[in-house]
Amino acid sequence: MKQPTKTDVVCIKKILRYIALIEKTYDKFGINSLADLEADEVCQLAVTQAITNIHEVMKKIQTETMETLKMFSSLRYRLKAARNIASHDYESVNFEIIYKATQSLMDEQNVKDLEAIVNDFEQNNSDSK
Repeated sequence: MKQPTKTDVVCIKKILRYIALIEKTYDKFGINSLADLEADEVCQLAVTQAITNIHEVMKKIQTETMETLKMFSSLRYRLKAARNIASHDYESVNFEIIYKATQSLMDEQNVKDLEAIVNDFEQNNSDSK
C-alpha cells in the first residue's frame, strides 16, 4: 500500500477538525435526532457548510489513501450530492442525508481510523529525522 502524503495528512487533519465542529454544533444546539436538525435552521446552515468543506478537502486526498478509508467508500457520493445541492439548490437539501452522513462521520471508529493515519504518518516521519 502506498503511504499517505503530507498533503493527505493535512487534509485528514482538516476533516477531523470539521467533524469536531459538527459535534460541537450538535452539542451547542442540542441536536440528538433528525427532527432536532430539521427544526433548527441555524444548525442546518453550520452543518451543511461543514459537509461542503469536508467534501472539498476530500477531493485533495490521493485515491490510494481514500481507498484505505472504509468510511469514505460509502460516504463519498452522499457527501458529494449533499455538497452540490447545498451549494446550488439549498432549498432542496434533504436533511436526512445530512444527518446520516454526519452520524457516520462522527462514528468513533471512523474518527479513530482517520487519527491512526495521521499518527502513523507523523510517527514514521519523526523517526526519519
